[in-house]
Amino acid sequence: MSITKLNRDLPAVFFIILAMCVSMELYFTWKLPQSIINSVCAVALLPYLLRMKIPRQSIWVIILLIVNFAYNYTHNTPLFSFLSFLNILSVIIISIFVISSSIDFKIKLLNAFDLFIKCICLISLVGWLLYLAGIPLPHYYSETSDFYSHEVYYLFIVGANNVLAELLPRFCGMFLEPGHIGSTCCLLLFINRFDFKNKSNYIYLLSIVFSLSLAAYCLFFIGLCLHFFFKGVHIMKYILFMGMFAAAFYVFGQTYNGGDNIFNEKILSRLVIVDGELSGDNRTSMLFDAYYEDWFKYGDVINGYGKKAYAEGNGSTNILHGCASFKRFFFINGVIGVVLVFVLYVTLFSKHYSKQGLGFFILLVICNMIRDYPFRLMWFYLFILGIVVLSLPKRKADMIY
Repeated sequence: MSITKLNRDLPAVFFIILAMCVSMELYFTWKLPQSIINSVCAVALLPYLLRMKIPRQSIWVIILLIVNFAYNYTHNTPLFSFLSFLNILSVIIISIFVISSSIDFKIKLLNAFDLFIKCICLISLVGWLLYLAGIPLPHYYSETSDFYSHEVYYLFIVGANNVLAELLPRFCGMFLEPGHIGSTCCLLLFINRFDFKNKSNYIYLLSIVFSLSLAAYCLFFIGLCLHFFFKGVHIMKYILFMGMFAAAFYVFGQTYNGGDNIFNEKILSRLVIVDGELSGDNRTSMLFDAYYEDWFKYGDVINGYGKKAYAEGNGSTNILHGCASFKRFFFINGVIGVVLVFVLYVTLFSKHYSKQGLGFFILLVICNMIRDYPFRLMWFYLFILGIVVLSLPKRKADMIY
């Protein structure tokens, strides 16, 4: 690949990565209005898109994309406004560009994003180790939203409810919460084929471990099993190894310091069955569950509960406050919304089918069962890029890069 072509694509790569980071509200994007940033990214990508020859077979995918984002907009926007409309229009333009771009560009974008996330995770991990060592670091308190509050240490952020309350706070790097960084690192490790000969992938592994996220730990185990299963190797020996590791982890957590340790508190205690339910299954609130049960029995299940669940964004009356799971997505969007997003993802996957891609698809579905982010650009684009990379021989992907 010529240097000229590489340099020509760099602005597009930069603006797409920026839009991905804004969608997950990474720390360095907090001061940036999402609608304005997405609009700037769309305008910057528009010249690339206008010069692009969109294949005829991609038209159906683009139509599906527009229908999905339009449906999602009508159901998940508490107050319609010019800025909210501008935002969804910009997101559609950026997404059309990502879908329609060449395989070469997709590989380049994925490698750039992979390098970027590794860099910011490494920076955060260095700061985290200094923090754990008790070295005073400059910081400030932030009421990030009506749900999130943080202690901001510039190199990383800490959930305010963790400060001084725990022996070992949970690591979230520059992401809003530990589950975000843990799940994203699991997805990137799968795309990287769990290749730990590449030492930089240990950055993802350390981020997952320090996140102390039950969801991330489970996703890592499931991802490994799916990777080896679809690779066609003898999966039983890996399951046996992981089972022995899990058993050793369980014994350590239960016995070390009489069970008074961070692993038992944050991981093992959440796997206990209480009154027939998993104690760690706290993705929805009691208020939400009450509304959900009533809606499921008597409401419009086909079309969903819609934007009125947000109560115009007021945290005190927002039914969805503090909730995240497929259950929430189904509640808002109904059967129509679920079918639309499923058809979109299956159509995208069918264009680049592979066994490893199928494993990645399953892992992403599980991610969205835990945390319903099918339209967050970071995870959505990782899916698009991941299925392309995993459909290619590793050597060919490396050659393109």
